[in-house]
Amino acid sequence: MKLDLARLPVVEGVVAFLVLMIGVTFFFAFKATSGEEGQTVSSFPTSSASSPAASVAPGGTTVVLHDNKFDPNEITVQAGTTATIQIRNDGKSPHNMHIAGQGGDFTEDFCTGSADPCSNPNRVKSGETATLAWQVPNSPGELNFRCDFHPQEMTGKIKIQ
Repeated sequence: MKLDLARLPVVEGVVAFLVLMIGVTFFFAFKATSGEEGQTVSSFPTSSASSPAASVAPGGTTVVLHDNKFDPNEITVQAGTTATIQIRNDGKSPHNMHIAGQGGDFTEDFCTGSADPCSNPNRVKSGETATLAWQVPNSPGELNFRCDFHPQEMTGKIKIQ
């Protein structure tokens, strides 16, 4: 049997090619936006490893948001004070910083600032900054914090002394 190239279905070939190209485009677009750990978009100097624990002094401290980690991911604050945390998103994705309530639970699935302390704004876009001013509980202990956009992988601890 001889193959006659002039009789091949051209339309089906073009459609198959377009479907393949769309699939390849989606694959590379997803890969480019998946946020590999340690990548940054801005020109702020950052390290690829998490910094040691930071203490929030009266002037505050800075927490850098990456895809998908906090740097630092452990903070120490003084009981009964007002802590001010400066937040900078060096990741590609939107992030926030949401501190668990005094009972240790997150009372909101997505922080609005009405129940739990959270960054202002509560959606920090890539390259933007935010502030979290928070009245620290009077008793020592530990509280968790997280990013509501990535609550399983982007977490940290606050030690109250």
